[in-house]
Amino acid sequence: MGPCKPRLPIIGWKVPAYMEKANVEFLEQSMNYVMEKRPVSKVEIDPDTIQSGDFFGAVRLDGTSPIIMYGTGARISHCIMALRIDGELYIVESTDGGYNIQHGIMRTKWADWIELKEKTSYHIVHLPLTPEHAAKFDADKALAFFETVEGLPYGYHNFLFGWLDKPNGSYPPMLPDELLPVAVSLIEKVAPAAAFKVFV
Repeated sequence: MGPCKPRLPIIGWKVPAYMEKANVEFLEQSMNYVMEKRPVSKVEIDPDTIQSGDFFGAVRLDGTSPIIMYGTGARISHCIMALRIDGELYIVESTDGGYNIQHGIMRTKWADWIELKEKTSYHIVHLPLTPEHAAKFDADKALAFFETVEGLPYGYHNFLFGWLDKPNGSYPPMLPDELLPVAVSLIEKVAPAAAFKVFV
């Protein structure tokens, strides 16, 4: 299956330069994280060098990724793993964004995945396993686990609440501890069905 078409064909999926600039400034001001501009904007990755278990981190400077980074304190917003299945290189991930072939926990052939990420202005980093850790990685067990969860929904509840691990002090900088009760109350008034789905 090839990459799906943009929902807004006139605008497309590229992140405009002004939006990227605003998101970079947000990360600097809110997290004191300075994204360095690099002279090389594209690096070709030979798929034959990618091992099962290799990690890919992703960022899309569209507003959503920086909010995730801000909320979690991370330097990326999306975690991805390579997995060879029957000799074919796949990317396995969980997402519910509008820029993917499917939604939920899924596998995508490498060629389709990297083409789609380039079309949609993602910034990707490849962190291969060291030889020592590659030797320890059990691809058969990883595939067996993946097959038990493939197709399940993204898991907003864990994603949204996983970093709220104590009564006070869980929020990122500048957000008060009183935010959640107020936000829930407002969302209940504006979008009661969404509030029930997310908070209840």
